[in-house]
Amino acid sequence: MLCLTHCLSPSLSQAQANQTKADKHYNNFDYALALEEYQKLLEKEQPTLHLTERIAHCYRLINQPGSAEFWYRQALGFPGSAPINLFYYANACRQNGQYTIAKQNYLRFADLDQSRREEAMQLAKACDLAMSWIDRPLGIDVIADSTLNTSFADFSPVFYREGLVFSSDRGRSNNGSDQKYGWTGTPYLQLYYAERKGPASWGDIKPMEKAINTQFHNAISTFSPDFNEVFFTRTKRVKNRVLPEELRTESNWQRYSKSDEFINRLEIYSATFSKGKWQDVKAFPFNQGENYSVGHPALSPDGQILYFVSDMPGGHGQTDIYFSERQKDGSWSTPVNAGPTINTSGKEVFPVVHPDGTLYFSSDGHIGMGGLDLFSSEGSRATWGPVENLYYPFNSPRDDFGLIYEKDGKSGYLSSNREGDAGSDNIYRFKPTEIPCKLSGVTYARVPNRNGRARQVPVGGVKLEVIVNGNTSSPLEFESDENGSFLFAVNANQTYTIKGSKKGYLTRTFHVMPDCRKVTDTVQIEMVLDRDTPNRPIVLENIYYDLDKHNLRPEAMAELDKVVGMLRDNPTIRIELSSHTDSRESNKYNLMLSQLRAATAVKYIVSQGIDPKRVVDKGYGETKLLNRCKDGVSCSEEEHQLNRRTEFKIIK
Repeated sequence: MLCLTHCLSPSLSQAQANQTKADKHYNNFDYALALEEYQKLLEKEQPTLHLTERIAHCYRLINQPGSAEFWYRQALGFPGSAPINLFYYANACRQNGQYTIAKQNYLRFADLDQSRREEAMQLAKACDLAMSWIDRPLGIDVIADSTLNTSFADFSPVFYREGLVFSSDRGRSNNGSDQKYGWTGTPYLQLYYAERKGPASWGDIKPMEKAINTQFHNAISTFSPDFNEVFFTRTKRVKNRVLPEELRTESNWQRYSKSDEFINRLEIYSATFSKGKWQDVKAFPFNQGENYSVGHPALSPDGQILYFVSDMPGGHGQTDIYFSERQKDGSWSTPVNAGPTINTSGKEVFPVVHPDGTLYFSSDGHIGMGGLDLFSSEGSRATWGPVENLYYPFNSPRDDFGLIYEKDGKSGYLSSNREGDAGSDNIYRFKPTEIPCKLSGVTYARVPNRNGRARQVPVGGVKLEVIVNGNTSSPLEFESDENGSFLFAVNANQTYTIKGSKKGYLTRTFHVMPDCRKVTDTVQIEMVLDRDTPNRPIVLENIYYDLDKHNLRPEAMAELDKVVGMLRDNPTIRIELSSHTDSRESNKYNLMLSQLRAATAVKYIVSQGIDPKRVVDKGYGETKLLNRCKDGVSCSEEEHQLNRRTEFKIIK
């Protein structure tokens, strides 16, 4: 027995040493190093719940969902496995594109943890949406850029002068430093410059100057419009506070160093380009590395607003997007949260502001496909329009972020750790692709009813002249059949100008860019023609005014835009645009109000470039009622509405 004990002791002692070492790395957030030790333990002893959980957590935290899925599945096979492992397993399945399995497990988790039931149900719904988006992809090709990527992480490109600046942890073998970062086990991130060789190729990749690239992380940059100022993210080592498991971040956001005594928090720095080099490196005045992170800077097109990401107290979620404004004296205003339209209870990261002011950012809080999805919103500061998912294939089941557009506004670059390419993160080029499909439509004639309102009747024999992408040298010609129907082949991401003409009718032109996702798609349109008969009134639908007002509503402007188009298509005609009221109020008042409304509509048409000699305004008040609803007659609101109308007619 003594001999047996003594013989076993070295092995047992070694296992305990490995366990202690692994747990120490894990508790100090060095997950790549911890994973090595846990795998050594696995070679020496039978798997346990604790060991499989720790391996699964490590793979999750170093963002390897493929391995995380396997190990969480193993952990769930042990009695007493925590419900949160089921949630993490569902997340990993979702990031691996296993949406059906992910949905099943989100629903199981929803029954086990009522406090997170709503979250789990939303994620189950997201699985259905992701499958529908994949089934109908956008007409976009997304291809890894082999001239930029390595087997390491390469991401977040931004245009700089005649080239591109991006972030990478490629290390010394690729012109960088080989000092390792304990969380990922790879070298620290540095900024690199790639010189453009052609429209979609890059060469001569070099690290940025040492004033920018210091010892630890230096990444995720943004440049002023004149390229003489750069803002970038740098890490600061601060005293480590070991957090309990349930409080740890589950993302790449807050990275920790190999040291037991320090952690890395993010800060923003700026530098100016002068006398051929970067210098005057300054800390952003609102860095608070001792307490929270500030990073991922993005300048507005005019360079006066700096958007960034922080986990500072008082936000909406784990990390929020904030902004600060440059003052007249060059200082920066106190940061303000970009608001709840953009920020969620999750993570909002990697903001980029397009030259037209559109904000692109990544989030795991808005409904997406898995991991971080790319989103866009129009607005500025803390006022934003609806947040739009960019859909598949801009997004994937994995992390997608750091999107920029070329000057053409159609092609560009994004970053992703999607499956199929070397490297933990890669830079992808995207460009529109031509997807052949069909455009089907019907030509109609607008015919007035007895009540003065119009109805649409199919009309055949309409000649259709089709111009593709503005090329007027060789237009395509078609004709609608006796039922008004027409059908021809088109391609996605091309603009078609379709002019319809028929004797006795006004010519009509409209533009369409087919939103084809599949070869089998058919885009449906309608073309409505009006007779060219003089003095025949045509009611314009959807032109309404607020009570006693003559200001145009947005929907009225859209309807008047059709009149503008009709006048451009038929340059020889003149029209009278008239406004009519119901019989309520006095004759004098109604004449005045209708004249103001007609004049306002004509003023808008003229503002769109139409010769004022071609448009006459006329207010008729209640003098041309379409029904019995004159003074003293009791009528319904619907009957009065028939009389409140805007019309146009051709005049000689």
